[in-house]
Amino acid sequence: MENFKIENVTDEGEVGRILKEEILCELCPRYILVGEDGTCLGEEYTKFAEQIKNLEVRNDDVWVVSYPKTGTTWTQEMVWLIASHLDFDGAKKPLIERFPFLEASSILNSEKFNAILKLEVNKFEDTVKTVRNQKSPRFIKTHLPFSLLPDEIVNRTKTPKMIYVTRNAKDVCVSYCHHGNLCQGWKTNVENFAKVFMADRAMFGSFWKHNLGVWEHRDWPNLLIIKYEDMKTDLPAVIKKVAWFLDKHLSDEDIKALTKHLSFDSMKKNMALNGEIFFDMLRKHNLAPKEGKFLRSGTVGKYKEELSPETVEKLNEWIKQNISGTSFEQYYDYNL
Repeated sequence: MENFKIENVTDEGEVGRILKEEILCELCPRYILVGEDGTCLGEEYTKFAEQIKNLEVRNDDVWVVSYPKTGTTWTQEMVWLIASHLDFDGAKKPLIERFPFLEASSILNSEKFNAILKLEVNKFEDTVKTVRNQKSPRFIKTHLPFSLLPDEIVNRTKTPKMIYVTRNAKDVCVSYCHHGNLCQGWKTNVENFAKVFMADRAMFGSFWKHNLGVWEHRDWPNLLIIKYEDMKTDLPAVIKKVAWFLDKHLSDEDIKALTKHLSFDSMKKNMALNGEIFFDMLRKHNLAPKEGKFLRSGTVGKYKEELSPETVEKLNEWIKQNISGTSFEQYYDYNL
């Protein structure tokens, strides 16, 4: 596998100060840069990197690949139910069990956190092993960029179905900040996190390298790219697109039932999806704030209520710098 570039990134001016004082903590005390894209990850990742790159992929796998906070949980539930013939009873089982998070074990490296996981949810202690031992067809979630996916995907030795979901960068930035404060021990604010986000120092690295790394392969027949905003605007149309991609037929009644199940209000109340059991566990051990929800608002353009006009303008310039002149520019909506 490729050599790692390992670097302490906490001494880089204002961004370094924010990382050191507001993001790096007991749950993840050090970031490293990994691989050809210099992807920012916790140092615990090195313990699992070889296993992930060498993971035996199966052609009947179904993968949901995304940058954090782009609509991953929403997409996972949609994909699982379509592929499982709308098994709503089966969907009562926690999503993390039906659709495991490949690199979850590599995100946080606190001994305290790992001890709690072992005590409370032992079956999730090694998520790479969990994925490896799943019966086919496997459903797998990952936030890793394309370059860090298993070699058999990158070199096309295997061709599992892959659904990539993307979202406008400004909403991702705000949502990711709240998520990190809720479950990764961060104590930052949206203005400061925006600086970290634009500097590619958020966990999972560059938003644009992540998106463009997959976009380059958009013509692969085993890859489907969808937008969070399209799901908000016309969810039935996206359901039909995903069903077609997965070679599944849904009746109009099926689509109606699934659309209702996937409504934001329904998902917020769904204990299999809303993360409340997990976050209650963290709160019990003082590893998460008392307030906050995993599924917050689901609103397009929510960033306008939280970011200053100056930061929005900086984000707009950053967006243009990264996608101007690329074919992705035609796909991305600057007006959001």
